[in-house]
Amino acid sequence: CSAFSSGGNVKDMKDKVGMFGGTAAEIRNGYRQGIQRIPLAVDALEVPIIAAVNGAAIGAGCDLAMMCDLRVASEKAVFAESFVKVGLIPGDGGAWFLPRVIGQARANEMSFTGEPVNAETALAWGMVSSVVAPQDLMGAAQKLAERVAANPPHALRMTKKLLKESRKADLPSILEMSAGLQALAHQMEDHVEAVDAILEKRTPEFKGK
Repeated sequence: CSAFSSGGNVKDMKDKVGMFGGTAAEIRNGYRQGIQRIPLAVDALEVPIIAAVNGAAIGAGCDLAMMCDLRVASEKAVFAESFVKVGLIPGDGGAWFLPRVIGQARANEMSFTGEPVNAETALAWGMVSSVVAPQDLMGAAQKLAERVAANPPHALRMTKKLLKESRKADLPSILEMSAGLQALAHQMEDHVEAVDAILEKRTPEFKGK
């Protein structure tokens, strides 16, 4: 496949059909009941999400990649927050996700110009974790997933929760939440197994308990 997600159908925009058709009120409700359900669903997932970007990630496709926790790109990947090029705005939450990934200034540049960013720049900006040859993309994403999944499930979920809450909470609130979650983690069987495995110099066997 030559694209990760190439964004909205320009012909549908021209013909005012599908999600681009109807009155202003109908379009607004269409967004709220349609595409905007995706960022809410993705953000609600407790486990880490990895995007493997193999080509063009344009408009909503770029935003979908930014919704993920980790991104691996092929050398052919291209990212563009291109809504302004067709006289639209990022209606799917991109204005919330993109600055949190690459910072406000670079998000502004991408959003105001609509210009594409290649894989090399995406790596330099911290948009992706690594860039690999196209034929190695899925293997690289799988290896990253295996590295993540090698850790205790409960610790991954609680760590992701803390990272998400840090977007909006102050330091005292995060410290309080950390204390509570850490107290739970100390009681988990997987914590005991992790410590035992380190001391016994063996691979741990986690059970999600």
